[in-house]
Amino acid sequence: MNLQEQTYRIKQMMGLLIEQAETPVCSAGGCSGKYVGPEFDNTGDVAHKYSNTITQYVAAKLKELYRSGTYVKVDFKGIQMTTKGMGSGNVVYTVVIPFVGVSDKCEARTGFAHVGGWNHTPELNARKSEILNYIPSGKKENVVLNNELDVSQLTKTPEGLEEYWIQWKHRDYQSDCGGQTQQGNQQQNSGVNITSTDLSQFIKDIQIKSKGSSIDLNNVQVVLDTKTNNYSLKIGPGKTQINYLRLALNVRDDKTKGVFPSRDKILNDFPGAKSIKDGTFDGGTRDYSIIMIP
Repeated sequence: MNLQEQTYRIKQMMGLLIEQAETPVCSAGGCSGKYVGPEFDNTGDVAHKYSNTITQYVAAKLKELYRSGTYVKVDFKGIQMTTKGMGSGNVVYTVVIPFVGVSDKCEARTGFAHVGGWNHTPELNARKSEILNYIPSGKKENVVLNNELDVSQLTKTPEGLEEYWIQWKHRDYQSDCGGQTQQGNQQQNSGVNITSTDLSQFIKDIQIKSKGSSIDLNNVQVVLDTKTNNYSLKIGPGKTQINYLRLALNVRDDKTKGVFPSRDKILNDFPGAKSIKDGTFDGGTRDYSIIMIP
């Protein structure tokens, strides 16, 4: 038992701990709430779990406002966090998450999440991957429209609580904000031609820009050059109608694990999915697969 746990147990037995997690209060202007109680207990950083609570209320309020025709998004710069009384066993954690109005419904946000913890850098890339790869039961796509996540700057308190806040357009609410035009669909139906100088953006573009394409499975050209940051995918027009494409990369080490979608995970998650092009890059040390989602 470490010192924090010992302190918690002693104060618990002496009746010195007060735990109160207030129900967050939300309006068209945002949500706020307060937790009073131990920072840590035998389950871990219990005070930080209040971030989960406020996140759930913010996400629900964004959706409620959107349905009512009030279009807002979280004002990242206005977020306030305080964690007073650290070490006393009765920390006061307050959080204010304001909204800002937008004129266009497609500028609104209807999804919200967070990642953080006490005295360690939040695992942002892993959390982003988790959100982007989450597909609800009975669905074929994730909940993030266009796979675009807005991430706040790191929010910190002097006592060591660190949080990233994340928002997006939720597919179930803003599917008509995909930005596809008739001309764009015509271009997609004549094959796929995608280029980028950023690998992460290239992966996103493949999934977004290949939607509804008709392609030639025997005419697939891929360039993955990490030395020159040259990435391209060209597929000729054909008779095979697809839902969309995914690019899968193998995992090189722990630092990239969870950042890029893996081949086996995609094939397992999507019945009927199959690889239409496999190859290597980085001098043959890494593998890639272009996977068709039917």
